Order: sequence, then C-alpha cells, then structure tokens
Amino acid sequence: MNIAIRAALGATLLASAAAFATEVLVMSGGAVKSAFADAAASWQQKTGHTVNASYAPAGDLRKRVAAGERADILIIPVENFAALDAAIDVSTRRDLAGVSIGAAVKQGAPVPDISTPEKLKEVLLSVKSLTYMDPERGTSGKHFHETVLPKLGIRDAVRAKATLGAGGYIAEKVARGEVELAIHTVTEIAPVAGVTIIGLLPPELQKTTIYSGAVMKGAKNPNEALALLDYLASPEGRKAFLDRGYTAP
Repeated sequence: MNIAIRAALGATLLASAAAFATEVLVMSGGAVKSAFADAAASWQQKTGHTVNASYAPAGDLRKRVAAGERADILIIPVENFAALDAAIDVSTRRDLAGVSIGAAVKQGAPVPDISTPEKLKEVLLSVKSLTYMDPERGTSGKHFHETVLPKLGIRDAVRAKATLGAGGYIAEKVARGEVELAIHTVTEIAPVAGVTIIGLLPPELQKTTIYSGAVMKGAKNPNEALALLDYLASPEGRKAFLDRGYTAP
C-alpha cells in the first residue's frame, strides 16, 4: 500500500471515529474535580468520546436540577439523591469515592494540633479568622456549621469571624493571607499551592461523604454516560481517586 493510499485510509478512519464520537455532559460537585478530570481524560483517550464537566457546590447543583437543568451525568453526595429521584435513573447510580474534611494553614505558619475535639476547639477559638463553605451550598460547610460547631459549643463565636466560601478552592484565601485557617474537604485543599494541610477533623467529628454519579433522565447520550460511570467505578478509573487521597466508597 503506497503512502497516498495509507494517508487516505487514515483520514477516512479518523473521520469515521469523529462521526461516532459523543460529548458527555457532566454536572458535578467540586469535591471530586481533581480526580474526575484525570479519570475522564483517560476515558476520553480510550473511547474517542469527550467529557464536558462543570463543577459547583452540592447545594447549587440541587437548585439547578430543581429548576430543570439537565446533563448526561450528575455527580453529588449520595445523601442528595433521595431528593432528586425524579431527575435521575436510580438504576445507573455508581458510588465513586469518599472525601473527608480537614483543615489547612498558610505554608510556613505554625501547624496546630486538631487531633481531638478539645484541641480543635482551642484552635478554632484562638484563630482570628477562618473560612468554611456556606452551609447552604456545600456539604462540608453544612456538617461543620450544623454538627461540629454545635457539638463543640462554639458556633456563634466561630461564625462571627468566618468568611463563608461560595465554591471552588476556598483554601486559596489562606494562601493569599486573607484568613488564617480553612476547613474544607481535603481533596479540595490539596491542589492549593501555598497551604499546609494540618490534618483531618477528629474521628468523633468527622464526616466522610460518598460521592455518587447517575445518568440523568432525559440524557442525550445515556449509553455513553453509563459507560463513563462504569469506567469511573472500575479499578482502573477509581485509581485516579485513590491516588489523590480519596477513599474507596
């Protein structure tokens, strides 16, 4: 086969593959962004399909779905699915990974001890400023504000000096020196340059949130969406999560 024929055949195969390539739209909680992006990139290389993902706090996603917004896949904390049964195909749900809550200070700052509830309480009372997710928008913020702080008996004192996060990597406020301490999922702290993760919340106060994905009802590409979810839940796909500090669901 001469060069011209091989080139023509190659172009034909590429055109054929492109014709069958599909764009899978994903709405996802931000806590899984770093690992999901890696796993999705691998899936794209294997299949030729593309993944177009947008990320937002779980509370924002619930509101968008309630307002009628749709994608092929929705990835949110598992406890949120009960309220969204009308929007998802529950038979396609796949548990992807677990995320825990930790704390961070600016790189180079003294590293406090938060290993027990008593020590965490001392730290929270001693800092002049901190940030955590708006409890109306983020799962970690809701747990911290509605469970951790009341158990420690310091919710009002801490809230008075807190800057609530609206989404994204809120630990960047610590890196910029705007606040002293960030309380957030460790998977959303780890990508931030200029901060030091000081540890997880004590076991008695910890919440590990399982993030799950499901195909949405009315999805334009349900077959490809389910194939992506199956890949994410496979040993190969899950490795991207485990390598970045997520836990197995």
